[in-house]
Amino acid sequence: MYIRFITPKRIASARGAADGIFDAAHLCWLDKANPVWLRKSIRDELDWFNENLRIPKRFGIVTRKSNRPYSGICWFRDGAHHCIQHSRLLCILLREAGTYTSQISTVEPGDIVYRDDLQIVAMPRMVTEVNWK
Repeated sequence: MYIRFITPKRIASARGAADGIFDAAHLCWLDKANPVWLRKSIRDELDWFNENLRIPKRFGIVTRKSNRPYSGICWFRDGAHHCIQHSRLLCILLREAGTYTSQISTVEPGDIVYRDDLQIVAMPRMVTEVNWK
């Protein structure tokens, strides 16, 4: 099982898949309209991820047919308990800042182009079946 935390924003280069929470968190951290305590809490969570989660070496592919890049999307492995807990906390903070988030899961994320102990990057298929939580 793979778990992902998403926002309503879509990624065109990833077949319209929902964007993850890290871009939204970065924007909320930069937004001076958010209270200082909230911005600091978001920054603390982003720092935790920077220290504890590797940046994948590969995020996508370029197809020979169209020569267009396609982006993969990141999923946590279900055993990445600390990452999942920190993601849930980050989702609570994002909701406090007015950003809607959801948790989804799947057993078939698509074609895997990167993997480590905590996460994978997968190229979504035209239909990737997910469970909404």
